[in-house]
Amino acid sequence: MKRMMAFLCAVSMCVTTFTACNNNSKDKPATSQTAQSGSNGEEASKVKKFSFDRESGFYDEPFKLMINHPNADAKIYYTTDGSTPDETATLYDGKGLELNDRSSEKNDLSAEMDISANNDYNVPLVKKGNVIRAVAVLPDGTKSEVINGTFFVGIDREEEYGDVPIISILTEKENLFDYETGIYVLGKTHDNWLAENPANKWADWWNHQGNYTNRGFDWERPVNVEYITSDGSEGFIQDMGIRIMGGASRGSNQKSLRLVARDEYGKKNVKYPVIPNNMMSDGSQEVYKYKSFVLRNGGNDCDYSKIRDPILQNLVVDRSFETLQYTPVVAFIDGEYWGMYTLVEDYTDNYVQNNFEGIDNENVAVIKNGSVEDGLEEDKDLFNNMYRFITTADMSLEYNYNNACTMLDMQSFADYCAFNIYIFNEDSFFKCNNWRMWRVRDIDENTPYADGKWRLMAFDTEYSTGIYKDGGDTDYDSLREAIATGEKRSYPALLFTSLLKNDEFKNMFINAMCDMRNINFEPSNVKADIEEIRPIYEKLVPDTFERFGPQWVANMWSIEEYHSSKIDQFINFMDGRYDDFMKIIKQNFALEDACDVKITSDSKSGSVLLNSVSILDLSEDFEGKYFKEIPITLKAEASDGKTFVRWECEGCEVSDENSAEATFTINGDCTIKAVFS
Repeated sequence: MKRMMAFLCAVSMCVTTFTACNNNSKDKPATSQTAQSGSNGEEASKVKKFSFDRESGFYDEPFKLMINHPNADAKIYYTTDGSTPDETATLYDGKGLELNDRSSEKNDLSAEMDISANNDYNVPLVKKGNVIRAVAVLPDGTKSEVINGTFFVGIDREEEYGDVPIISILTEKENLFDYETGIYVLGKTHDNWLAENPANKWADWWNHQGNYTNRGFDWERPVNVEYITSDGSEGFIQDMGIRIMGGASRGSNQKSLRLVARDEYGKKNVKYPVIPNNMMSDGSQEVYKYKSFVLRNGGNDCDYSKIRDPILQNLVVDRSFETLQYTPVVAFIDGEYWGMYTLVEDYTDNYVQNNFEGIDNENVAVIKNGSVEDGLEEDKDLFNNMYRFITTADMSLEYNYNNACTMLDMQSFADYCAFNIYIFNEDSFFKCNNWRMWRVRDIDENTPYADGKWRLMAFDTEYSTGIYKDGGDTDYDSLREAIATGEKRSYPALLFTSLLKNDEFKNMFINAMCDMRNINFEPSNVKADIEEIRPIYEKLVPDTFERFGPQWVANMWSIEEYHSSKIDQFINFMDGRYDDFMKIIKQNFALEDACDVKITSDSKSGSVLLNSVSILDLSEDFEGKYFKEIPITLKAEASDGKTFVRWECEGCEVSDENSAEATFTINGDCTIKAVFS
């Protein structure tokens, strides 16, 4: 329920500030961007920080990088492969390091082949930067913090990456590619899995187990992360932890990466607007700190458009469930090009704290796919109590439903179900996968959203919209399937079918589906969002396909193919779904044909809140389809200097024409006018 479209705001900001995107050939002194939060504690505080004489970034011509330290007797050791420097590293001679374009050099990390059961692909030479890590040692043995920098020479930033931020990740190669402990490879885990049952080798590649399918803190590795902005402004640089993220997409060559801040790495949060203009869910201010975030490969959309999840979630940013905000980035690991990613928020108890003013993460419970993801194990009882009551009590009875409303945010639940049904999500709540709910454990009546109600969190929505059907099946009745799933007493869809027995919830849900179709997924809104980010992804995705393959992807996905086949198929599904969806609602609830409803204003000023969620700007007329059997509600809000006077209606009946908040019963095609003075 983000209150601003952070993803598109971030993209728009990138486009409008593009004139300052390169720092090529600029001889800049080192700034706080190259100051590293170290992990040497008191020892590090005994010496002054030292620095490189240039900032991380892009440079047209080769240059000599100087490493400066205020103590002339300090010995400086450095590495150029991403490993952490110590006394065994190369001793700096004080004459500077010659930095050149390394892109023609042989691949190192990118040449690793043991990364997927589907890996039939030889990576071409990739773009490369110079990565320098240095540590200073004083005569008494005192060590400085490690300083880190990434310097790209001879790479045209504007031509290659536009104004998209660069994420440079530095780490020991073994952390990712060691046979036993590397998190990016099939490795020992895969060999053990095959040894247990040789027939496993015939499993689909995405079902193969490997080191990269292992989870938990034991499979987190230390890295240094630098966020390099396009205009040379200060980003951040910080030691963090890295894990592999995702489900089946862990088996892809390009894997999603979770980056997390912890005290043991130096800082427990990243205090930087990683996603520009990302407003807190409660609307109070911009999100200014992140415990963790994810570089997402696109999930099921990894080898297709890569835009489904960001676009779909952005289009429902105003609904009553949580959505993840995004910004596109380009990643390098130890100086080697690692493709474009979508940097996305990470749902945790810290996410809730950082998005809702006055809520402490220690008081937050997050349930994912039926298990406690964050919180206390006994928090499962809070969820089970809600689930058992709603699925066993008769929800048609007003008393029971009112009790259920104290446990579950009904608008959040109705919107979330409507969203997944509309986009034909084939790996969702109704498939008992990819769902989360959160609530506070101890209720605080003085803090909004700390009411103890469970609320929904949307994520991984890209296995939808006809992704593997060339954008087809727009008339697929996913609503009937959802109802049938619940009627089979399938967990957790039984919540949905139990609540449908209550007329108040059913009407809320039907209107939520209509609002999804009429407002959130209205074709011009969909196309506007896609056209906003299309140029950015078209610039970055083809090179990513060439970098990671697999072979069939690298062979086929030219810019033209990406544009016409993968993005346009997505658009075609959304257009077809818009045309077909009202018929799906009608059939499942035995309703009459939907009616055309026009909402307007005499003075083209003010706004209305439609069905408690969607805010309509009345500077333009709104037109949508709704059903006679399901009343709609409107609440008028006058613009500054204006006053609401009354409603004027044709083709419908209003509960109170003089009340700013009213219910409308539709008799046929109708017009509702808000009169202001």
